[in-house]
Amino acid sequence: MAGTDVTTTIQSEWLDFAPLIILLPMVSFAVILFLGRVFNGHPVWKNNLKEGGLIALPVMGASLVLSLLLISEFLGGFNPLKVFDPEVADKIAWVNSAVWNGGSTVTPVSFGFGIYVDHVTVMLLFVAAFLCLLINTFSIGYMNTDPINDNRNHRFYAEFVLFCSGMLGMVLSDSFLWLFIFWEIMGLCSYLLIGFYYERPSAASAAKKAFLTTRIGDVFLMIGLVMLWDLFGSLDYAVVFDTHNIEEVAKHSAGTLQWALGLMFIGAVGKSAQFPLHVWLPDAMEGPTPVSALIHAATMVNAGLYLVARMFPFFGAEALHGDLEDLAFIIAAVGGITAVMAAAIAFVQMDLKKVLAYSTMSQLAYIFTGLGCAMYLANTLDWHHDDDAHYIVVVAFGAALFHLFNHAMAKGMLFMASGSVIHEVHHAHHHLHHHDDHGDGHHDDHHDDDFDAQSMENMGGLASKMPITATAMLVGSASIMGLPLIGGFWSKEGIIANAWRVAQDDPRFFLPATCVLIGAAMTGFYMSRMWFKTFAGKPNNEVAAHVGPTNTWIKTPLFILTFVTLSSVIFAGLGFTHWASDNSYELGEKGLLKGLVYELEHAFANSDAFFFILTYVAIFLGAIVGPGLAMALYGGKLADGEETNPWMRPVIQLSAWVNKRFHFDNSAFAESSLATALENRLYIDEYYDKAMVNIVAGFSNKAAEADSEVIDGTIKAIESGSQSLSSIVRSMTTGSARDYILMVAVGTLAIFMLIWGVA
Repeated sequence: MAGTDVTTTIQSEWLDFAPLIILLPMVSFAVILFLGRVFNGHPVWKNNLKEGGLIALPVMGASLVLSLLLISEFLGGFNPLKVFDPEVADKIAWVNSAVWNGGSTVTPVSFGFGIYVDHVTVMLLFVAAFLCLLINTFSIGYMNTDPINDNRNHRFYAEFVLFCSGMLGMVLSDSFLWLFIFWEIMGLCSYLLIGFYYERPSAASAAKKAFLTTRIGDVFLMIGLVMLWDLFGSLDYAVVFDTHNIEEVAKHSAGTLQWALGLMFIGAVGKSAQFPLHVWLPDAMEGPTPVSALIHAATMVNAGLYLVARMFPFFGAEALHGDLEDLAFIIAAVGGITAVMAAAIAFVQMDLKKVLAYSTMSQLAYIFTGLGCAMYLANTLDWHHDDDAHYIVVVAFGAALFHLFNHAMAKGMLFMASGSVIHEVHHAHHHLHHHDDHGDGHHDDHHDDDFDAQSMENMGGLASKMPITATAMLVGSASIMGLPLIGGFWSKEGIIANAWRVAQDDPRFFLPATCVLIGAAMTGFYMSRMWFKTFAGKPNNEVAAHVGPTNTWIKTPLFILTFVTLSSVIFAGLGFTHWASDNSYELGEKGLLKGLVYELEHAFANSDAFFFILTYVAIFLGAIVGPGLAMALYGGKLADGEETNPWMRPVIQLSAWVNKRFHFDNSAFAESSLATALENRLYIDEYYDKAMVNIVAGFSNKAAEADSEVIDGTIKAIESGSQSLSSIVRSMTTGSARDYILMVAVGTLAIFMLIWGVA
């Protein structure tokens, strides 16, 4: 981590229990699956245990409690570094072996599992454990209230807890090898969860698309890890992050190391759905909404960001100064391009969950840009010896990590809020039209032949009917937009500022810097559009007019996350951006009040004129231009007699006034070729599908032909030859002792003559 080259081991009371954070959900996977097969359909299993949901809930609660105990110990006043060194700490050794080095000696090898805890671990461990518990709670209210899921939810909860185990294991593991193993466990579970409604062709196709696309990235990740192992002789963090080892590699193989990290980055691009491996994420909406919240908020998509953040010690090493700046630019550029592309496609989406899917892609891209800029600064500035440079690097890296935190909380809440809306719209439609949901194959995305419960065209005016959900989505949207003082504002503005800081030093970075600035306005528009089309104005149809409040299981996590998102101002005041990346900084070192004054001064009264102007330009674009345009197009007052909560009333009234005063006809854009291209996802998916059919399917067909003609043909030829030979041998077995003695004599003579000839 930043600011030190020393690895310190601390004695921990709870470190010994850390493997249980991973093992408890892994064991519950088998338990839920077994009990579900045995007691499937039993009233107690269905009603009292919620088909495994109430088994998963305390398990995820226990993982969260153990995580908090470990985190509290990490924060509890140890030495400045606060790292559990897996080389010294107790390590679970499973296999002891040896490797021949080609000479006369062998090298002993121990394969085991250890726990590695630093600032990055702590942050993402809390995010994953906390949101997994809340999504589990949400799932009980969502999955267990639809008849179509009767007698199948045990499969959902089993796959859910295994997914959580994979994520927690990836975060806590002490090596890139174990990171990769748990990474693949998540990949398997995401395939199963996205394809939960496998009887529906679209869900099965989405699952295969997600699996194959992320595997493309995983192949490059594996190659990069092999190269990293070849350079360092290990994949353990304690070895590859060691200053002396990095210096030795830097002397002869700095270029090879950059290639290894670049290939690993491609794996992160696939997992976090960045251009050009982004195509799987929107289609993943075919999975249940709790899956969307799990994959697209707290867990899998953040795995790629976590992998890139783990590379920071390489970029920050003095021995590699200036050697990795090209890779840093690539990371930032991929993020910038994805941010604008995904935001543009979100403009025309009518599916509530797909708007959030493209928003996820765009906001993750912000974080990639922030990480790329931070790594460029760490690789080019003399931040180890210069206090000003040290501050710049620390805050840049911390802002990216803080945005990961803010985005995870807000987006988890937004997906669950969207699920709440879809759930109640579906039930209102069912109630009005007396549909029988049993066996129709349509649940979560609720697409009937004539009615789509996910479409915002079938919503409108829901602020008065679903106040908790509307509030949660309003706060989450404000955080994603970067509305001043709320959630993502504290991190998003930092990413934009750092991108432009780097652009002044390296002109190449004007591309990602411009993209994230433009993306601020675009985010403000499509997030506001989503909220107004869903909650403002009059109901678009009879179904929307009859939507009712949701159940407590669904509302509880929304209520909690609303306050967590609003509490980001406290984290900012405590100096999260400093602490997350600086081992020498204690959380809350300045005190909350002084910390808030410090952050407000830097945000709104920056002494640097350039960054002062840049801040207000970003705020103007993201908080005024984007939302104002959305109000003009989609705002409106509620139906007569409908009222909403006092804190949302000003928003509704403002949107109604702006819509009435500035409303304009946007049909020209809606009918334009650009809008058509955006609706078709810029035709990228079309080319991707063709490539998969022509390349992957073609290769599979050729492989099948080779298997049939070459491999099977060879085996059949051997079989036929052996049968012929056996027939000859059988013909020679006459049963006569005289014939056997003759064959022995002839064989002996042949052997004698052969030996004689050779001699």
